[in-house]
Amino acid sequence: MDALRTWLAQEGYPGTLELQPMNRGLGSTELWSFRPDPGESKLVVRIFPHGAFRGAEREALAMDAAAGHALPVPDVVARGAIDNRPLLVTSFVQGVPGAHALIANPDQAYAIGRAMGETLGHLHDVVAPEGLSATGAWIERGGPSLAPLRDAFTALPDQDRLLHLDYHPLNVLMLDGRVTGVIDWENTLAGPPHMDLARSQAILRAIAIGHVESPVPLDAIAVFERGLVEGHAATYGPDPHPALSSAWGLAMTVDDLERQAHKPGSPVSPDAVARLTAERDAAIEAARAGG
Repeated sequence: MDALRTWLAQEGYPGTLELQPMNRGLGSTELWSFRPDPGESKLVVRIFPHGAFRGAEREALAMDAAAGHALPVPDVVARGAIDNRPLLVTSFVQGVPGAHALIANPDQAYAIGRAMGETLGHLHDVVAPEGLSATGAWIERGGPSLAPLRDAFTALPDQDRLLHLDYHPLNVLMLDGRVTGVIDWENTLAGPPHMDLARSQAILRAIAIGHVESPVPLDAIAVFERGLVEGHAATYGPDPHPALSSAWGLAMTVDDLERQAHKPGSPVSPDAVARLTAERDAAIEAARAGG
């Protein structure tokens, strides 16, 4: 924390700042909030792992691109590094995570999902900035299990869209039924829009199989997912290749959970990974059978 205070002072912020730690979930970054002066709006410091300069740059590029299209994302205020750890200072977004809204009002699950789906659809109107548009990078996120489908993925249109790739109710802030902020852009890449939606559905599936803990009732999650899908379809259009999307979304999520399962205190168990892996393999076979 001393190094962070020193850096903030060098950037012109008061040396008496009160830094408050923030919950970072399963992400790899460290989060702090502070108020530059009494009465001023809060700011958030996002500190990345050692040497993760490319990841920090990708997040900044994505948020700047989304903000340029009037989408609800934090504004990037400053960039820097401490002890070889890149950091971003962003605006603090008012609102509560969509997951908290679901817990408090499960009867509003469809409306919450619909609002999130519409925002995701608008996000997919954005062409990803050049720094995110490496050809085929999104395909690699699913791991080697997707090799039989690579030609089909390569042929998909609209691979230049901005994707979030971790769009779930903990990474979307809401207030009075509307989305106020999309946060945690650690996975962002360019790719086909419906893969982003499928990734969100795969995360929900990981919860629904009962091995990733969630205080949200499973029936509310199912209704939320319906709203999410219908909201996205209303703004961007229905998925023309649902089998491919499902296979890719499950593959990326298995790859992600395999890493998470080995972290201390992770809620992800090896059994959860095994069950989702079986669903991934079935989805890949279904996509292959469908041509």
